[in-house]
Amino acid sequence: PEHPVARGTAQNPDIYFQQRESANPFYDAVPDIVQGYMDRLGEITGRKYQLFDYYGAADAEFILIAMGSVCDTIFETVDYLNASGQKVGAVKVHLYRPFSEKHLLGVIPKTVKRIAVLDRTKEPGAPGEPLYLDVVKAFKDRKDDILIIGGRYGLSSKDTRPSQILSVFKNLKTDQPKDRF
Repeated sequence: PEHPVARGTAQNPDIYFQQRESANPFYDAVPDIVQGYMDRLGEITGRKYQLFDYYGAADAEFILIAMGSVCDTIFETVDYLNASGQKVGAVKVHLYRPFSEKHLLGVIPKTVKRIAVLDRTKEPGAPGEPLYLDVVKAFKDRKDDILIIGGRYGLSSKDTRPSQILSVFKNLKTDQPKDRF
């Protein structure tokens, strides 16, 4: 009793559920902590990062949301379309889990009418891919009438070209945009 140790602990069903739920406040705190470190990194390097970076027209009507290397291709396409007078933009996700709805909604321009979310995964049997479902959930309680569709890209390391991103924007602008493309 003077030097207690615990080895090989297990949780019985009577407390497992409560223990899993008790972790929620710690996960809820992570986005603000990560943003704090991103701000500190920005002070040191001069490069600013947010949990979600918006890129494009301040009054965009059509935007794409994605994460990873496809965002470079999307940003080039956004530049091309905005140079021709279109109002488009993109959101690059830097922190996916835990997902911060507050931070995502904070970067979306108020002028947005339609969003396409691009995932680099296929979830057979699911109603949508993970990032798409999180974005839909983030907008669920808002009163605006934003149409959100989802699609996939780059499976099996297939290249995603600007022409394909142009097709995503073109699809967004149709009367009946194709979902789950």
